[in-house]
Amino acid sequence: MTIWDGIYKNYQQGGEAWATLAKGLDQDFLDFVSATEFPTKCALDIGCGTGKYLKFLKEAGFEVRGIDSSETAVTMSKELLGGDSADVTLADMFEYEIPKEKFDLVYSIATIHHGIKSKVASAIGRIYEALLSGGYVFVTLPDATSGKNYWTTFKDKEEIEPGTYAPLSGPEKGLAHSFYDRQDVERMFERFVELKIELDDKGRWIINAKKHID
Repeated sequence: MTIWDGIYKNYQQGGEAWATLAKGLDQDFLDFVSATEFPTKCALDIGCGTGKYLKFLKEAGFEVRGIDSSETAVTMSKELLGGDSADVTLADMFEYEIPKEKFDLVYSIATIHHGIKSKVASAIGRIYEALLSGGYVFVTLPDATSGKNYWTTFKDKEEIEPGTYAPLSGPEKGLAHSFYDRQDVERMFERFVELKIELDDKGRWIINAKKHID
């Protein structure tokens, strides 16, 4: 059982709605989708959780696919989308082979930073390859400076490598969390065009960008 599966199982049994489980849809994402044209409307959610974003996009006419490392979350997503026919896969986001040139939207909200920085950067590279020409990416990442406040929820932590930490107790014990400054983000998304980076009042970088048009 993965760390996240434990969190989702506990939530199903009436436990704490850890992380973003109790929150509604991210308004920045909703605004981005509303303001953007997606010719094929084919989307991939990396870390789909309960499936709430997949449901929103499906109802907006998208063909949707999701992955999550929690078996419980995968089950919850499928149930929300209408059953086992839903395209939701149990997978590690850093090992999953994303089909190339398949999607015109790939997004990851409050998820993709849960790994060491080299793995996160590699995943961003695979997202680029997964996008169709002119396709979009939407990602949230915690800010290196503002993110310090995040750790007030943990009693103790260890630094795995520069900029990456893991709590030593609590539901996310042992789970890597990487933090970024603006230059980190710019370097990681340098292959994209029309890069937009904004820091919100929660200490998150809101990032969207476009794959160049061939």
